[in-house]
Amino acid sequence: MEIEPRFHKVEKDGPVIIWKFDNPPQNMATLETSIELISLVEAFDQDPELRVGIVTSATPGKFIQHFDVSVLLGWAEVMQDSSEEEIQQQLAALPPPQGLWGYTSKPVICAINGPVEGGGCEMSLGCDFRFISRDAYMGQPEVGAGIIPGGGGTQFLSRLVGVARAMELCMSGRQIPAGEAERLGLVVAACEPQELMPTVMAFSHDLAAKPQMAIANIKKAIHQGSSMPLQDGLVLERKLFFECLRSEEAMTLMRIYVEAGQDREKMKDMKN
Repeated sequence: MEIEPRFHKVEKDGPVIIWKFDNPPQNMATLETSIELISLVEAFDQDPELRVGIVTSATPGKFIQHFDVSVLLGWAEVMQDSSEEEIQQQLAALPPPQGLWGYTSKPVICAINGPVEGGGCEMSLGCDFRFISRDAYMGQPEVGAGIIPGGGGTQFLSRLVGVARAMELCMSGRQIPAGEAERLGLVVAACEPQELMPTVMAFSHDLAAKPQMAIANIKKAIHQGSSMPLQDGLVLERKLFFECLRSEEAMTLMRIYVEAGQDREKMKDMKN
């Protein structure tokens, strides 16, 4: 059943789907906006016609300000009088603590076309790829409100930029300019504002044209393997390698490559 989104404008471009976050006036994230996006990603995962998803904002210059602090304050006030058992029940009612990448085997890209902090930043860090406009910035400012990132910020950042840098970013709560985000490896590229979506769309269509099983298994090997001991990650990689090796698509492509004398340029000509 197709979802009728309240907080996202949805567009399609062939095998690419774009979810444009739209929660005026301040474009704040809430539990409802997060659950809706998860549902959209899950529906995308089940659609055989779609291969790449993009999350961005319907309002360039204003992405996701952060998670609505008034909601967090309401939770805090309720928990003041809650038992430990009641708090555990509240925790269990929340969506599973994982990035958007965990809801689909397909690539999900975040096109950051405005400032994004707190819960919005964590959403972007939970995507497979990020691109950012040079007039935007990222940040985890929760420490200023006496709390810590609660949507994956500490874990995503420590895995992306290392423990020491993650400590500095979360404890300072400072803004991370686009150029620095690129240098740190938080984003694939920082783009001029007018070039952001053309760059992301070109990247998306290139991914969409790649063998789908190989893309899905690369994603699985990296995301799952990075949380395993090295030996276990290598075992997983080998298992997924043999899974791809047995596919009809891989055998067809390898035959073409061998027939082309194992020359990539000649292979391109033969495929065309």
